[in-house]
Amino acid sequence: MATELALAGEPEQLGRALNVLVISADIGEGHDLPARAVAREFRERDPDSQVSIVNGLPAMGRLLTAMLRGNSAFLFAYLPWVFDLQYRLCLRFAPTRWLALRLLTALGRRGLARLIAAHDPDVIVSTYPGVTGILGQMRRSGRLRIPCYSSITDLAGLRFWAHPGIDLHFITHPESAEEVERIAGPGSVRWAKPPTSLEFDEPRAQADARRALGLPATGKVIAISGGGWGVGDLIGATETALAVPGATVVCLCGRNEKVRADVQARLGSEARLRVIGFTDQMSDVLAACDALIHSTAGLTVLEAIIRGCPVISYGFGYGHVRASNAALERFGLARVAKRRSDLPAALESALAHRPEPDGRFALRSQTAALIVSDERRVQPVPGWRLRTLKASVALATLFIVASLTLTTGAAYSVVSHFAHIRPTTLVATDRAQVGVIVDASQREIPAIARTLAARGIHASFETARLTAPEAHMVAGDEDQALPELPGGGLVRWLSTRRQLDRLLGPTGDGRHFLYASSGPCLGQWLFAHQAGGRLVAGAISLQDADDSVGELHDGEVIQLNVTSGTQLKILLGKLAPALAADHLHAVPVGELMRDAHQKT
Repeated sequence: MATELALAGEPEQLGRALNVLVISADIGEGHDLPARAVAREFRERDPDSQVSIVNGLPAMGRLLTAMLRGNSAFLFAYLPWVFDLQYRLCLRFAPTRWLALRLLTALGRRGLARLIAAHDPDVIVSTYPGVTGILGQMRRSGRLRIPCYSSITDLAGLRFWAHPGIDLHFITHPESAEEVERIAGPGSVRWAKPPTSLEFDEPRAQADARRALGLPATGKVIAISGGGWGVGDLIGATETALAVPGATVVCLCGRNEKVRADVQARLGSEARLRVIGFTDQMSDVLAACDALIHSTAGLTVLEAIIRGCPVISYGFGYGHVRASNAALERFGLARVAKRRSDLPAALESALAHRPEPDGRFALRSQTAALIVSDERRVQPVPGWRLRTLKASVALATLFIVASLTLTTGAAYSVVSHFAHIRPTTLVATDRAQVGVIVDASQREIPAIARTLAARGIHASFETARLTAPEAHMVAGDEDQALPELPGGGLVRWLSTRRQLDRLLGPTGDGRHFLYASSGPCLGQWLFAHQAGGRLVAGAISLQDADDSVGELHDGEVIQLNVTSGTQLKILLGKLAPALAADHLHAVPVGELMRDAHQKT
């Protein structure tokens, strides 16, 4: 009899078999095995059901396939610490996690949409978190109306396994429920029968399992597993296990032929060692063994618990495995050896007592049955909320871009190359004179002015705190005050007009004036320009003994950055001879620019 299922917001579809799409990823056996198990459940429940298992990575595109599969395989083998860093950035920190999910969706959504359209399913089940995250985004935004479900086989670190847009999440460990509901909301999780091989549904005597595998009937048997990819310190774990007197060791290398060859070359002479590749006899292996040393957590740990085989997690404590290891210890489900030196004690403890097989899992409802009876459906976010959110994001982005453009000196430097907003550093003049700007402490200005005047030099003195009348009194009659606007800060430029009003006084209203800036930005320039200001700066800047004056030209602006009397003598020792050699007079910038035009 055909199963009946109503889609979210759609009329009930009666009188036809269910069309199920199971999306996995060929990244180890931890995703493909659950996919096959879920598909089997649907077929057993209704033989007329149409069930398709597909690899979601090719549909998501070559770039994502390379990033999610190729990149992971390389990092697992050669740079696990980089994998760990990627994992932490993408899952542990909210901003990078948000960005990673949006990028993943942007790159993979269209390909997955075409895959789904080609199969036209009634329900979708994902066994891979990279696919689950995209489906959740599509479902939540209303782009996908087909109910979507997640089959979760990890214990912890479930940020991409779970998503508020997924209709229901099926967990293998009941301990995972709290984390899933924290991510996806209350009522979004069910503890289901583990999607593993049928053999785990029935008890298996240790003696029968050992006989089926050709293992010794007596003595300790220890399994070493690196998962489908054969990752982790398999050689170290195998050597430690062989150190147990009389123990037989079974090393499972998965589909990693290189690791298998390495183990065989290094330890193949040991009579108590069995080195094998990928096997579909994990039920017997775990029933036969007295302990399992496993590197990648995941479904194998649960299978060992079902068989009553103590587990030690060792050999690859990076990324999602690190998160699972912490949960394994927290819930008392397995021992964790972080270093090889910790492994002997953990193994001794595990071998001291073999618990009874745990039959609770076989009694749970199947994923397929829970999906068929599910009444929970994700309600897509209303269109007006999505439009409001997009508009808010656009406005926020515009605000940030505008703020950075108006605030940062880098933006000013870039814009100044394309617009006529550069500071004036050279003035076209027929007179043999240059302009001098002095940047110094306010209290030092009188003394500096006297010293310069003794050399026949008069200058414009930058004043950031004194008003125009005060600055004039401090600098002297033949010198000039040059208002200096402060730089830095995200919003300091907003007070430009108020700062100018204070520095210039009422006489500055409506008049053209010169000013300097300790850190010009576009916003500051716009405010000052509107008030009639022209920014000036030194074409040549002198600060210490290493600075060179070079050949001076008529109309150039020279800036002296003075911090002490001794330094001033050094700078004058450079400037005065250069002025004399070129027969130039040093005057304030305002005098230089009088009756002259700016030379670009």
